[in-house]
Amino acid sequence: MKRAYDRWHEVLSDEFFGADHALQSTVLYVDDEVERELAQRFGIEESLSSAVADELYWSGSDKTLLWRVTSKCRVWAAKGSTGAPPSLPVLAASVLAATRMATSDGMRRTNFRGRWYQMFGVPQEGPEANRLDKALDDVAAMWEELDSWLEETGGLYGASTVSTDEFYWRVGYPVSQALVRRSDRQALTRFFATTRLRPHNSTEVPGRELLRRLNAWSAGRGRGLSPRLMEELKFASAPSSAEGGDPLIVALLERLAADWDGTLHEPERQQRRRALGLRIAVTDKGRRLEWLADAAEGVEETTVRIHDGRSFTLRTDYGGVYSGLETLVPSEPQLRLGVHLDGDDLVIEWVPQEVVLLRMHADLGEWVSTEYFEPGEPHWILASSSSAAQVRAMLSGLRSKTVREVAAPAPGWRLFKGVRAADTSAFKQALDSSAEHSYVLHPQIRQHTKLIGGLRIAREYRSGSGVAGHYLRGGEPDLFLPASDTPDRTVEVSLDGQTENLRADPRVPFPLNCLAFEEGQHEVGTSSSRQIFTVYDGFHEGLPEGTGSLGYRCVGTSAHRVSECEGEDSRAFIRGADAASAPAPARTVVVKLKVMEAYFLDQHGTVAPVRRQEAPLWVSKRIPQASETPAMEAEIPNGAVWFVYRTPQRWWVRPADPGTPAPAPVPTREDYRWAYVVLSAADACRVAGWAEYVVAATEISNTRDRGGK
Repeated sequence: MKRAYDRWHEVLSDEFFGADHALQSTVLYVDDEVERELAQRFGIEESLSSAVADELYWSGSDKTLLWRVTSKCRVWAAKGSTGAPPSLPVLAASVLAATRMATSDGMRRTNFRGRWYQMFGVPQEGPEANRLDKALDDVAAMWEELDSWLEETGGLYGASTVSTDEFYWRVGYPVSQALVRRSDRQALTRFFATTRLRPHNSTEVPGRELLRRLNAWSAGRGRGLSPRLMEELKFASAPSSAEGGDPLIVALLERLAADWDGTLHEPERQQRRRALGLRIAVTDKGRRLEWLADAAEGVEETTVRIHDGRSFTLRTDYGGVYSGLETLVPSEPQLRLGVHLDGDDLVIEWVPQEVVLLRMHADLGEWVSTEYFEPGEPHWILASSSSAAQVRAMLSGLRSKTVREVAAPAPGWRLFKGVRAADTSAFKQALDSSAEHSYVLHPQIRQHTKLIGGLRIAREYRSGSGVAGHYLRGGEPDLFLPASDTPDRTVEVSLDGQTENLRADPRVPFPLNCLAFEEGQHEVGTSSSRQIFTVYDGFHEGLPEGTGSLGYRCVGTSAHRVSECEGEDSRAFIRGADAASAPAPARTVVVKLKVMEAYFLDQHGTVAPVRRQEAPLWVSKRIPQASETPAMEAEIPNGAVWFVYRTPQRWWVRPADPGTPAPAPVPTREDYRWAYVVLSAADACRVAGWAEYVVAATEISNTRDRGGK
């Protein structure tokens, strides 16, 4: 019969590092409940702590306490590191001790060593406790060996989540595994999805930002997180936790996010499903709500279902979002209780929220829910009736004169428009307040510097120049600093070669306009990132000095016609030049490339289709990314009155010249194509004049139906 230690090693290997863990984050979580369940399932009579205690060497001081296990590890490494390392029972025992950390039995919740001694029945002080304490050096080395083995095997046995911190590095290893249970892993994959984290955290969202988002996501409900993890979140978010560096949960969240492949943790399912967070969009100037789902990479088309049996076919559309949710109109119960769209390939979820922050979508031009506040930019806030009073009081503290409150499109909800953080001191006070919903005002915590706001004269157009933009002197931008990872919480900032340590709040941008800048180029940043910008007093009228020095000097004047020059011998004229008024620039309209068909219509019955303009061959060959644009410009023909186009969802109509009233339509009775296009988009426009075109098109259609009689 195998010894209990070897039996536990087999069980732990299969349970935590089996074939079903390949390419998935694996956490060696063992608490009293897991230990009992594993012992019963596999028929192990001896406890985990007893099995490990049998391997401890108490007989003398000539060898270390764990020399038997470390010897097994050396043999295992010499034979090629096949299978999980022999140290698993010891590592699991250290995690078991970490899960028992709590304020009880005369110990504090941070006392790992006390629980470690208690596991083996050793007094808190004395020579045995000292040997157990020294054994933690070997335990830490075993954790590092496990981490290296998982990395070297390329995820075949799982992706490592082993983490620690620089202050309590030996204790940090088991504690990092004691924070996340199996149920937490599934909940955290839902959290990563709803917070719109990219697979493998490709956008490098730092651990502190993940902690901030997780606190907001779990506020009030928990979302299925275990009590132990919720307790750790509360502890990590306390102001006192920042004194000794980042809490361990920060590093662990970074590891889990880096290993997340964009799928849900569902061990019971064979097919791994992608996961997304559903978003809310406030459209039509605040008069309508729509659901919005970002397109998942690799899932161009799929079908999802809602609890009432309805199904929706989703297709990737312009702006990196899915079309197909137009008939799912957001309702008050959906906002309050949540929405779950379930499919074979994709799961999309709206987590119920009482307060929703919205920002203008760069591609869609609509107000869409977002995860963080961007100081200097306008926002909208959608608030339930139960939280409207608290939001109103919180926004009053921002001292912003642009905030307006109106009724939201959903009954019982309020919409706050024009929310901005223009007053830095007021913004910081709002962030530090104990307001219930102040989390919606928190900016994203960044790893790099970023310039925001300012009075920009012009954007930088030179690709790869590294210049953020050109600003009016006195209207320099604000500087976002990264969060500090030093014990004194300071960041070394360099400005034009001069460095200084600043203890700045990473949530609040630093106003550069308080510094005296000279005209010209300036560089600001940290050792890991920098921003270059230029400052000018403004544009100067007239031509700069030296302009035209390579041309010829003309002392004469020009005339519109040659005949006007006759008889004027005393004056010199430029002959042969046409001095007519300059031609008006061509009018254009932006057309999304995913538009299925598009036409210009005039009043006379002419239809001008819009053709896609392919990039020249020399461009697509040499600069392929330059030809991958989401839209193109189409020149508006002379006389065009309407621009009509169709997306996968519906037809759209826009006036070709919005400032001019549409002329009355005068098509012929044979302009059937013109009539077909107008009638296809008959209900797509409410602009004055369009109804007359629909009437004219209907008459042409009726004439054709009657056989032209």
